[in-house]
Amino acid sequence: MNTELQEYIKNAKRIIAFTGAGISTESGIPDFRSTGGLYTSGQYSGFSPETILTRKMMRTNPELVLAFYKERMLKIVEKEPNRAHLALKKLEDMGKLEGIVTQNIDNLHNKAGSKNVMELHGNGTRWLCSIHCGNEYTYEEACKMIDESPKPLCHCGFAIIRPDVVMFDEWLDDKTYMKAFYSCKHADLLIAIGSSLVVQPACRLVEEIPDGAKLVIINKDTTPYDNRADLVIRESCGEVLEEVVNGL
Repeated sequence: MNTELQEYIKNAKRIIAFTGAGISTESGIPDFRSTGGLYTSGQYSGFSPETILTRKMMRTNPELVLAFYKERMLKIVEKEPNRAHLALKKLEDMGKLEGIVTQNIDNLHNKAGSKNVMELHGNGTRWLCSIHCGNEYTYEEACKMIDESPKPLCHCGFAIIRPDVVMFDEWLDDKTYMKAFYSCKHADLLIAIGSSLVVQPACRLVEEIPDGAKLVIINKDTTPYDNRADLVIRESCGEVLEEVVNGL
């Protein structure tokens, strides 16, 4: 057990967790960029995610975007939270964890029961109207609509539906980003978990913690912020968090 991290948690009053894709690997969330992954096979071969997942593509080839997201989320929507997600929920129940800022769209923090989850890049299990009329749909409802029409109209009748996620040519939701920004600004301990800390602008949030606050990074690979961290742990997110939280 990492006693140093445990002491940081014991002494902290305002802890924020910042999570990336690495926290969900134990849940079986696949790597879509790997060889043989979703980006490199079938009808998506030859496309990069930066070209598929854009507002421009939604205008010019919405069938491709919606089919991609339907298939992508099929590999995610049935997954369950792992011991890392559950450890954060337990930390929240103890009154130690103030919130979770996540780059993930997999909904697993919510499934684990965490209450204050700031989803920087949206949530792939939610779908909505492209012109934000207010109508929202579950993933299952969206799949049924896509099966009936490759360009499914929202019930408002004016625009097609889309996943509630941030595309590559979109800015993050201002309200969510500002909530995450101020949460980090007031943290006395930020634990970055399973993130490469290279995706902009999300990763800049780790720079917002105040002077004197602690930064802990739990990630198997190196990150650009390792030299700024008070503690770097190169072990399994789930193993580390489960042992540390259970030992509190």
